[in-house]
Amino acid sequence: MKRKFFIPIFIMFAVFSLSSSCEKEDPGDGTVPEITILGLNPLYWALDIPYVDAGAVAYDITSEGDTLDLTSSIVINNNVKVSEVGEYNVKYNVTDASGLAAPEKIRIVKVVLGK
Repeated sequence: MKRKFFIPIFIMFAVFSLSSSCEKEDPGDGTVPEITILGLNPLYWALDIPYVDAGAVAYDITSEGDTLDLTSSIVINNNVKVSEVGEYNVKYNVTDASGLAAPEKIRIVKVVLGK
């Protein structure tokens, strides 16, 4: 009698184990995105000329190995004051769909007296 009871319990346990092992959490692709600054760095800019940043591009490698363009998701923090001579930072940041952030990139802008 014990054997007849054991077999259905074993089958139920095996089915449960197999079904739960097939469920996978998606931890993301695990690849940190990359940012590339376009143009010069450091950049010298003339005093009182409106600053136009050359920008940056960002990409990520998906879990399937494809390249994904994240350029439109870049967050730019630009504190350049063209009315004051000095050194300023333009910071670029991006995060992929998995929540992984690229290492921050910084362009140094040196506002100088123009000739």
